[in-house]
Amino acid sequence: MLKRVLILSLLVVIMSCSLVAETLQETLESLSGSAARGYVNPMVTSFGSDMNGGWFHKAPSDSLFSWDLEFGVVMMGTLFTSKDKNFDVSGYFRFTREQAMEMASQYQSEAFFDALVEHIVNKNFIVNISGPTITGAAYDESTEENSVTIEFPSQVVEFTYNNATEQRTLPAYMKKLGVGGLLEDLPFLPLAAPQLSIGTAYGTMFSFRYLPEVELTPEIGKLKYLGFGIQHNPAVWIPVDIPVSLAASFFTQNMEIGTIAEASASTFGLNVSKTFGMNLLSITPYAGVAYETSHMKFHYDYPIEFNESGIAVDTVPIRFEVDGKNTGRFTTGLSFRIGFFNLNADYNFAQYPSASAGVMFNFSF
Repeated sequence: MLKRVLILSLLVVIMSCSLVAETLQETLESLSGSAARGYVNPMVTSFGSDMNGGWFHKAPSDSLFSWDLEFGVVMMGTLFTSKDKNFDVSGYFRFTREQAMEMASQYQSEAFFDALVEHIVNKNFIVNISGPTITGAAYDESTEENSVTIEFPSQVVEFTYNNATEQRTLPAYMKKLGVGGLLEDLPFLPLAAPQLSIGTAYGTMFSFRYLPEVELTPEIGKLKYLGFGIQHNPAVWIPVDIPVSLAASFFTQNMEIGTIAEASASTFGLNVSKTFGMNLLSITPYAGVAYETSHMKFHYDYPIEFNESGIAVDTVPIRFEVDGKNTGRFTTGLSFRIGFFNLNADYNFAQYPSASAGVMFNFSF
């Protein structure tokens, strides 16, 4: 049973990452600058929150040496709220050649037209950007509703033509980019990962998450995921009985989603648990507080000119980084052991709340 759950979870992770990476790359290629940053912002916090979740469901024992081996799969989900559905910012945006020609269309018959268009294409302009985020409503092609929209205020630009400086006024310009919510009002962002924990030595337990490198698509590249962590029960050094199990913990992980994104997340925390029952039949309530961080890097090529076949012939490399908004969490949950199986579920209170669950095969004595 556990093997089937593990294999199915791995397939779900790989397939979902492949689909998200491919569609995310296509979407981001329609955005640049602050538009892309505002669009993906909710996903960064949610993805980091998922990665930081599900690491523990009990504190390690306070024994010098004991055998505790556990492996299985953890599943996490971070909730989105209504405030995550849309964004409205002022920031930099790079226009494509087609968009630049629309902006300068009143000068189309002028000899300097090509020079003006070239100037627009090669400059980052400050614009107002608004619309659905990656978690917002999907774009409606028939009505052009729910689209990320660029609003360019009228302004005077300077450019060079025939070795002379020219000044021209560009009129106000608004463009709907045809980009809506990629996740189409998804209520939460799911993630799953295989996990192995082993202990205990001097009150210390180690945990690992790993996915073998898998090619998502030839164009996007490989999925890579690695995480590890440690819990230590300081009661092993205290010559007084403590009625609960305590642990200080640290967990960190990194994920590469092909060539388009890299994600990292870390958490430092204090955990407490108390087991009731026998070794092979027990219930363990647990709780924890933690400080957490998450970070994502995005890199892709933004096409600014296409040929007649719609193939990009000129691109601009886009690179930006976004930090997750979650900085702290409080976790509370229950763990059930039945024979060699351990099931747990918990809820995490944070700016972006989340939940996690685990199905584990456990050998401990």
